[in-house]
Amino acid sequence: MDFIYEKINVMVEKLKSLSTLEKSTVEYEFAECPEYKKDNTPPDENAKWKQASLYERFYGIDTHYWIRFNIKTGSKINNAEPRLTVKTGREGQWDSQNPQFTVFINGETTQALDTNHTWIPLEFDKEYSVYMYLYTGMLGGDFGVDISLDIVDLKIESLYYDIYVPFECMKLLNCDSSDYITIKKHLDKALLLLDLREFYSDDFYKSVDKSLLYLKNKFYEKECDGDKKPVVNCVGHTHIDVAYMWTVMQTREKTQRSFSTVLNLMKRYNDYIFMSSQPQLYQYVKENDPELYEKIKKRIKENRWEAEGAMWLEADTNLVSGESLIRQIIYGKRFMKEEFGTDNKILWLPDVFGYSAALPQILKKSGISQFFTTKLNWNETNYLPDDVFLWEGIDGSTVYANLIRNYIGHINPDKVKKYWDDFKNKDLMDESLMTFGFGDGGGGPTYEMLENHKRLKYGIPGMPRTVIKKASEHFDYSEKMFYENTKEYNRPRWVGEMYLELHRGTYTSMAKNKRYNRKSELLYQKAEELSVSDMVLLNNPYPEKELRENQLNILLNQFHDIIPGSSIKPVYEVTDKEYEKIIDNGNSIKERAVQSLLSSVNTKGGIFVYNQSPFTVSDYIELDGKTYYAKEIPAHGWKVIKDIKSPEKIKTSDKIIENNLIKVTFNDKYHIVSVFDKEIQREIIKEGFEANVLEAYEDYPKRYDAWEISSYYKQKKWIIDNVKEVKVTDTGIKIVREYQKSLITQNITLKPDSKRIDFNTVVDWKEDHILLKAAFPTDIHSVNASYDIQFGHIERPTHTNTSWDRAKFEVCAHKWADLSEDNYGVSILSDCKYGYNVEKNVMKISLIKCATYPNPDADKELHTFTYSLYPHTGNLVNSSVIKEGYLLNMPLEAYKTEEQNGCLSDEFSIVSSNSDTVVVETIKKAEDDSSIIVRLYEAMNKKEKASVTMGFDFKEAYLCDLTENNIKKIQNEGRKISFDIGNFEILTFKFIV
Repeated sequence: MDFIYEKINVMVEKLKSLSTLEKSTVEYEFAECPEYKKDNTPPDENAKWKQASLYERFYGIDTHYWIRFNIKTGSKINNAEPRLTVKTGREGQWDSQNPQFTVFINGETTQALDTNHTWIPLEFDKEYSVYMYLYTGMLGGDFGVDISLDIVDLKIESLYYDIYVPFECMKLLNCDSSDYITIKKHLDKALLLLDLREFYSDDFYKSVDKSLLYLKNKFYEKECDGDKKPVVNCVGHTHIDVAYMWTVMQTREKTQRSFSTVLNLMKRYNDYIFMSSQPQLYQYVKENDPELYEKIKKRIKENRWEAEGAMWLEADTNLVSGESLIRQIIYGKRFMKEEFGTDNKILWLPDVFGYSAALPQILKKSGISQFFTTKLNWNETNYLPDDVFLWEGIDGSTVYANLIRNYIGHINPDKVKKYWDDFKNKDLMDESLMTFGFGDGGGGPTYEMLENHKRLKYGIPGMPRTVIKKASEHFDYSEKMFYENTKEYNRPRWVGEMYLELHRGTYTSMAKNKRYNRKSELLYQKAEELSVSDMVLLNNPYPEKELRENQLNILLNQFHDIIPGSSIKPVYEVTDKEYEKIIDNGNSIKERAVQSLLSSVNTKGGIFVYNQSPFTVSDYIELDGKTYYAKEIPAHGWKVIKDIKSPEKIKTSDKIIENNLIKVTFNDKYHIVSVFDKEIQREIIKEGFEANVLEAYEDYPKRYDAWEISSYYKQKKWIIDNVKEVKVTDTGIKIVREYQKSLITQNITLKPDSKRIDFNTVVDWKEDHILLKAAFPTDIHSVNASYDIQFGHIERPTHTNTSWDRAKFEVCAHKWADLSEDNYGVSILSDCKYGYNVEKNVMKISLIKCATYPNPDADKELHTFTYSLYPHTGNLVNSSVIKEGYLLNMPLEAYKTEEQNGCLSDEFSIVSSNSDTVVVETIKKAEDDSSIIVRLYEAMNKKEKASVTMGFDFKEAYLCDLTENNIKKIQNEGRKISFDIGNFEILTFKFIV
């Protein structure tokens, strides 16, 4: 046994206990608060204030109380400090769901108290009026609130940390190492100088001074190395989920509490620097506590507080559209610039569930050159080989990426050493990155962490040295070292998506919420382009304020625990109402523009058909219960149909749907047994197999219920073949199936002149722990399948050769997934689903996943969605898959017109591309002036010489970045501009009108 080690261990605890000189109980009153506070004003005397008893208990989930009391501190004691201490008995637990307090002292927001921050420093000879706003948390049960006024001896506490920190370092070292021996020797000598015969006597304090001086002179200044390497760069941080196990309303409070704690600690530690992302959180503080917000702005000016991160909030990047990602960045960067004068360069996404391969280009073209995450260290099977690397997207763009092990680090010897030891690229640089601070309402960095840093920054033997600095400073240093110490041939690089081998259920959980998001994204793109037409053609005002307010709500609900379906039920009760309002407002904006344009069209009457999609479209429309054929409706425009013809009939019978191109045959269970392409005489379905088979899989993942699909889900499935009703319709077959307590209704339809088979589905779902999929065993052979993502597509294997391949047993896609040979292929299209898997020749789409945690009623509701099977000649590049995906999601819209004289043509396109592979995605008014923004991309991974033609006159055209800064002027030929575009490249043009 090492007796010196044991002695140090005992003495450390003794010093800790000796540091508290006095502790006196504080009596208080409390009042229940029935709802969230509207401001920082406590209740008046009319509230039912009660005197707390000695054993008072507090109860409730998501409940609030006010607590109040007055205290007076005593006369000054040298080298001591009075502290207001509050404990609930929940200390040491995960703070985000436990009791938390916002403390107002003498009318000012002072600090938060929680299970990690239990005291506030006061001053001697002062009187304090204290109000505390108590949030009970989400765990339920009861707890006490013990309040005391403590007097702490700062010298003894300092000696405690001076010994405790190197002792904790010593524990991590080999006991035979010279560093271990050095630390132990000096701690032993320091303790030998202590005189503990009479605590708090003159001799005792003299011995404390001697011990402190010895450690300073002989250990910290002589044995330690303040310039040593390696270094762990520590960034103060608190990761706050905008919603999760709490609602957005509670996030407002969590932000106020956490930020007030940061500011109060900054008064004590001059080298403490804090970083926080998410303008949404700053906006909440600005609205709820303007005085606190001004203090934050002051610290930002002083370079003590770093506002970085680039996005409006830390959004999911798998599920949201490309335009949504850009708006997250536009509004995020603009807020930081306008409010704080900072130009964000880092995309800060520590906790998002995988990263789209479209991101590098979006970042690069938004002035963001660096990317930060930790989440990929959660992978179940495979780990990225590097922590610093170039991340290359689908177009070849790269950004510098830094991956660390966790986003809730602590500055203590164990964690600091672990962060350096785990860093994979020590050959490239001798500094690694660590964020420190409790998240989700845990208040961020603590007094203890900052005291630990005061010692670790000296460079204790055998340990990395800590430096607190801004995230941007670390990234700039790290990127510089990365390039200096690598060449092109050996430079670490990751190409394509950064797939998270976990949380695969988030592509499907809370399906209605995902549908709302898709419909809202598309609706507001439509409202924008119609409003642009109304503005440039008729000189009507653009509804900028309305559009932005609603778009910010869409962005809010794209937070990485809302749209993935991993929040509690009350979160979705709110988002359901918000989305209904968003959609109502969007429809109102759209209809105003449509009616304005419609009333100005010169026409002899007919049907006004609007086409939101980027392609010229011929399709069937419904109006007033009748179906009509709309021929060659221009992209992003309209046409008044005068020669209206009814559609050709679809041949339907009990077991067959057939048009001039395709024949679909069902068996007695009404599964599809044949999809025959009449045009080229080819069968689509694998012989002997059934398609559109609804498969119910048992879904009990090993953890993270709503988040996860575990690979063993495939072991147990049931085929849903209980047919309750069949009805032949004019366009197909209606099939009603029962499964347990649930009802699934599908209208399977064809249109003339189309190979697309639509499965219009309504599900009244009442089950738990079932993953519902639709399966299509095709007669297609390919080792890769293609998947639609933002501004392009990616390929993923259909085999399981490697552990990386096997891990991708459920993947994310947007409007389609395609399996193609060289001359033929099949796609599954969707209007709101995101989870797919293609194994060999079998294509599957995930429809419903019904977890019971954290929402016990997840997905037990009415679902409405459409997916389609689309066989096509040619491979993906030579097919119309992309066009069909857009058309399913952006169907034509029709309005009746009467004969009228108008100033607008009866056929019009606001912008059209000369190439089907150059897709015009967005048409909007510029953020800063009345210019028109057109955003487009190359969709088939090839270089092109392309052009777009505008439907209006313009003075000048500019190529600009995604945040609408001009890059160069573009020459025009009348209303047309021509340009070169690269593989999957996104281009944004600004037209001055």
